[in-house]
Amino acid sequence: MKKKIIGIFVCTLLITIPVCTLSASADPESELRVGVFGASMLSGLRRVGGIIHTDGLDTIQDVQYTFTVTGGSDDSIDITISDDIGNIEYNQAYMISTNEAQGYGPVTITITATSSNAGEATATAQGFQIGPYTISKTCLMAWR
Repeated sequence: MKKKIIGIFVCTLLITIPVCTLSASADPESELRVGVFGASMLSGLRRVGGIIHTDGLDTIQDVQYTFTVTGGSDDSIDITISDDIGNIEYNQAYMISTNEAQGYGPVTITITATSSNAGEATATAQGFQIGPYTISKTCLMAWR
């Protein structure tokens, strides 16, 4: 019984912690990175989103992004958020999220960010919309 409770606890932790998959393309000195995450029904969080950050030593300048959630069983989910966020300093991040996604069925979550000195980065994740919750594979994986 104790092993079963510990197993349920570990599974709950793995499911409720949003995790980002990262991808980047940039100069060696400044790297623009983006990641996508989904929400978990067990956590009670209803947000789907992503993060833009740098792990280089320089400031990423003139950052712009487009974040989309599209799909659903009847293609009724179509959310696009775009913004110009300016600069991202070393060891800083910018989080994008929405709780507007509603519906049922498979969805595609995409973030594309560009900057004047660190190129472009894109992250895409497939998920499944269950009412207000966007479950994505990235909320179930461990950091890599």
